[in-house]
Amino acid sequence: MKYHETLIMGAIARVYEDGSVEVVSEPKVPYCTYMRKVYGIRRACEEVIEYVLKLKMNRYGLFTPRRRFDLGRVVVFGTSEIISWGIEKEFFDCAVIVCDGAGTVVAKSPQLVQGIGAVMNGLLKTYSIPEVINTIEKLGGVILDRNSADIDQVEGVIKAIELGCKNIAVSVIGLRCWEISEIRRIESKHGANLTVFSTCNTLAKASCITHIEKADYVCTSANQMIRESLAKKALIQLGVTIPVYILTKKIKDLVLEYMKNFDEQFIIRRATLPYEEEYTTRCTYCEWL
Repeated sequence: MKYHETLIMGAIARVYEDGSVEVVSEPKVPYCTYMRKVYGIRRACEEVIEYVLKLKMNRYGLFTPRRRFDLGRVVVFGTSEIISWGIEKEFFDCAVIVCDGAGTVVAKSPQLVQGIGAVMNGLLKTYSIPEVINTIEKLGGVILDRNSADIDQVEGVIKAIELGCKNIAVSVIGLRCWEISEIRRIESKHGANLTVFSTCNTLAKASCITHIEKADYVCTSANQMIRESLAKKALIQLGVTIPVYILTKKIKDLVLEYMKNFDEQFIIRRATLPYEEEYTTRCTYCEWL
């Protein structure tokens, strides 16, 4: 039976075509403040993972033909939130992102970017869902491979360049971090301006650092090793619950401009990174303890 494979709270889970869920590896994040706030979860386990995924399927249509794309802002410093704003303000011509039921997508619409990324976890594998693909295309998205729903951000960037885009945002999850180095080579070869968002890094290992450090924006997820390894390179840390590192001036400038659009209160202060509190999300994976 066909299935989607996704990351959630440090676990790998499969969502099958019949709607059943299989958790294939145990969660590595015992507690997450964000998950508690949004879903009321106090501690992760296989039953909780299944509950959250089925809730997303029922509420948002994730992994189904009923997939919704009308979702607004979920978190202030989220990847899709920043990218969609960047497209709206013409910092980016398009974004190369990943969607369940479609695989790699080139999106030029801020609404499509946010609709795809708002509540989606890192996606490792998916299969083609015609209804999802048709909706994405109606919203102006270009699918890398309509038949296979392949996930390949390197080829997605090449496709975006072929479509005439020059200023391109691209997201890459930790378990596919090698794509970042390939994307940088493409950037140099084609003279494009690529902004790389490294996301879903809870399961990234020490060997991933050489790739992840080439990104512009790094969501450290629950990965203490990532936080400590990139702390000296980071120009800004966004957030404390799930810290995000800003590694380059161009994304720093974009983020500072982005922050002007909000009425929320912020605190700005100097600090030695990583800056953490008791509620900062952490992983239990032994390599990082």
